[in-house]
Amino acid sequence: MQYQTRLFRQTTLMILAALLLCSCSLTSPAVSPTTTVTLPTTSEHWFAKDVPLPSTVDFYQLSATQQQLFLSYFNDPAQAALPAHQRLYRYLESNLANFNYEGRNTLASDTMTNMSGNCTSLALLVTALAKLVDVDVGYRASHAEPMLDFSANIVLSSAHVRSYLFEPRQEIDDSLMILQRSAIAVDYFPGRLDRLGSMLKAARFEAMIYNNLAADALVAGDLDRAYWLSRAALQRDASYSPSINLIAILYRRKGDLLASQQWYEFGMLHTSQPITLAGNYLVLAEQMQNQPLIDRLNQKLPALDEDNPYVWFYLAYQAEQRHHQSAAIIYYQKLLQKAPYLHKANLALAKLQFQQGDDSAARQSLTQALQYSYEPKNRALYQAKLDALQRPKQPGK
Repeated sequence: MQYQTRLFRQTTLMILAALLLCSCSLTSPAVSPTTTVTLPTTSEHWFAKDVPLPSTVDFYQLSATQQQLFLSYFNDPAQAALPAHQRLYRYLESNLANFNYEGRNTLASDTMTNMSGNCTSLALLVTALAKLVDVDVGYRASHAEPMLDFSANIVLSSAHVRSYLFEPRQEIDDSLMILQRSAIAVDYFPGRLDRLGSMLKAARFEAMIYNNLAADALVAGDLDRAYWLSRAALQRDASYSPSINLIAILYRRKGDLLASQQWYEFGMLHTSQPITLAGNYLVLAEQMQNQPLIDRLNQKLPALDEDNPYVWFYLAYQAEQRHHQSAAIIYYQKLLQKAPYLHKANLALAKLQFQQGDDSAARQSLTQALQYSYEPKNRALYQAKLDALQRPKQPGK
C-alpha cells in the first residue's frame, strides 16, 4: 500500500480555484445535491422491495475496539505536538503499510478488519477515523487510464477518489482573507497519467459509495439490490449520472425499454456528466430501432464534454466494435485532444484513418504515438507501421 502525500499549501490554492471555477462555469454546471429534482416515476414492480440496505451511518461505523485502538495512538503524548490531521495520517502510515488493494467495495469497519479494499473503501476508513477526532475530510475525483471491459454492449465505468485531511481551522483577524489551508492527500498508487477532476461534496461522495455497491450487485446478478442501492444514491444526489445510468441499464435488463428511455432522458436533462450515459442510451436506441433518437444522440455526443477525458475511450472502442468507424475516429480525436499521451489510442486512430484512406492523418497519429511511447516493444511497432506508411506506393498497388 502506498499513499500520495503532500503538505501542500500551493496545491490547496489550486483546489480552491477549482471550486470557484466549477461554481462560475457557464457550461453545463453540476446540479447541486440540494436542488429539488423530481425523479422519473417508472414502475418498480420489477424489483423486490424487501432488500436491506446500509445507511450512511453504517458507512463510517467502527467497532468499539477499532475506535479504541485508533484513539490510543492518536492521544499518545508522543503525538501531542502534531496537529490532528498529521496525527491521523501518521496512524494510517504506520498501521496500513500492508494494506492490500482489492477491487471490492467494503465499509469502514470491514476495511479496517481485513486491511483491504479499493479506493472508496480507503476513503470511507479515512473518513470514519477523521470523524472520531473532528478532522475535516475532502474528496476529489481522479481519473485513471481506462482498462476496457465491456459486457453485453453496456459501458460501465467507475471513478477513483482521493481523500484530503485538512489542518485544523484557525481563528484569524476578520480583516485578513486567507484562502490557504494545508492538507495531506491520501491515495492508492497514483499513476503518472492520472488526471484530477473536481472536488466532491459529501453528498456526492456518499452517492458514489451507494453506486459502487450497486455495481457490485449488478455484477453478482442481484438486480433488486442493484436497483435499490442506486435509488439510495439518488436520494443523496439526484443528479448523479452513474446511478441514473445504472437504473436505466436495470430496466433494460428487465425488458422495460420505455422505462429505461425515461431514465436516460432524465439523465440527459439533469446531469452535467452525460457522456457515458449517452453512449449507453445509444445502445438502447439501436435496440429500439428508433432512428430519430439514434440520429439525435449521434449529433449530440461529439458536442459533450466532462472532467474525465477517458470516457471517450469507451465510446470510441464501442463505436469501433459496432463498425461505426467515422464515429470512432471522432471519439478518439476528442480523447487525444485532452490526453495525447495515450499512445494506444493514437495507434487505434491511425488504423481507422488508414482504413478510410487518409494516409496523411494516419502518419500524424503514428508519429504522436511514437512521441509518447517509452517501451521498446511499442516504439518498434509504431516505427515499423510509420515506415510502412512512408514508403512510396508501388504503381498498380
